[in-house]
Amino acid sequence: MSPETLRLPEQIRLAIEAHASNCAPDECCGLLASDAEGRLRFAYPLTNVEASPISFTIDPDEHLHALLHAEAQGWEISGVFHSHPGGEGLPSARDLRAPHDPAWIHLIVATGRVRAFTYLEGRALELEVDLG
Repeated sequence: MSPETLRLPEQIRLAIEAHASNCAPDECCGLLASDAEGRLRFAYPLTNVEASPISFTIDPDEHLHALLHAEAQGWEISGVFHSHPGGEGLPSARDLRAPHDPAWIHLIVATGRVRAFTYLEGRALELEVDLG
């Protein structure tokens, strides 16, 4: 698998899609955890404190609990996911302006599809998603 490919385990994809469905018509949000080899291990479905269909902010207390849980497992927080209900699965200008770790993976759920990106200098670079 190339560095431009993200392996997205089915159970993580299903959890993200279920969270997006449960939060609609508002954006869902959550964090992703990876192991030391960079494999996605867990998705943390979290609360969007904005309760908005066009933006999200992760509840800070839930963010901390996810971080502590990931660290207890020997994982690290490696990305974020959110939905674009009724919109495109592409990063918005707001998404690109938000502060983020340049190493993070950004998953966007829209129209029944999960797309993966990295953000670099205000640009989104799409990753191929391997559902294997």
